[in-house]
Amino acid sequence: MKKTKLITLRVTEKEYETIKKKATKSGMSLSRFVAFSAVGKKVVSVNGLPEVAKQLIRIGTNLNQLVTLCHLGRITCPDLSQTRRELNNIWQLLSFLTDQTKPSQD
Repeated sequence: MKKTKLITLRVTEKEYETIKKKATKSGMSLSRFVAFSAVGKKVVSVNGLPEVAKQLIRIGTNLNQLVTLCHLGRITCPDLSQTRRELNNIWQLLSFLTDQTKPSQD
């Protein structure tokens, strides 16, 4: 959505430094951090998330290769139930974190 409105507010030096530190820690711009906070969104910072995404992509690639080999009859399909459970746990955790960033219902 295009941002067309400007809000100006005054804060003390201490408040500014606190807000700035929180925005930096979250990896967001000051403006975005204040906007998220004002509309009731929780700011959740997860360190290492890009690495988690890379690893999930690699796991997905490996699983696709296994399935292809199974379909070709080159291997007997392995039991992937534990892998499926673990991936489901990761999905649930990521979904929970995503839900934390949605605006609160007023």
